[in-house]
Amino acid sequence: MINALLATGIDVPAPEGVQPEDHLAWLLSGEAVKKKLAAEYPDLAGRKPREVHAILSWAVNTLLLGRPVTTFSLSVDFREILFRILRNRAASVMTGKFTPGGHLVAVVGLETDQDDIEAVPSPGGIDLKMIRKVLVHDSWGDWHGGYRDSQSGYEVPFTFREFWNLTREYDSARKWAHLFDRDGRF
Repeated sequence: MINALLATGIDVPAPEGVQPEDHLAWLLSGEAVKKKLAAEYPDLAGRKPREVHAILSWAVNTLLLGRPVTTFSLSVDFREILFRILRNRAASVMTGKFTPGGHLVAVVGLETDQDDIEAVPSPGGIDLKMIRKVLVHDSWGDWHGGYRDSQSGYEVPFTFREFWNLTREYDSARKWAHLFDRDGRF
């Protein structure tokens, strides 16, 4: 979530000497968050708040920034995710089977063979068959190398098919995603 905020151009507050990721983790561990989770999602009350997407977006908006900058949806057209990068320089966070228990990555860029990509007027104008690579920021490192310590997770390239199959909903055009916007427009 922090990678997506930064890639979208949103300043992330944190106490001096504390990494923003650690600050968000601390906010998510509070009793108020656990109570909100239990009250609004009783079937998920035993889960860690950082594992419940709606709570994660709420914590970023309410506790971390105090304004709406992200929303979560179970059904975002993948072309919309790419279009938001092209038009708004707005990253998205997607979940998938990068690890056995699931993992989040920030989608920050793409490489395509589509010549008119900068001029497409809407998400429907993106030709998914022309996408060569999807670029992600991954705090853990590079999935391709098994997340070994020495591998950077900055702008990790995935082939389109590889990323398509790794992210929920698997092998579908409709994906689970946290969308970001500097002005809170979704």
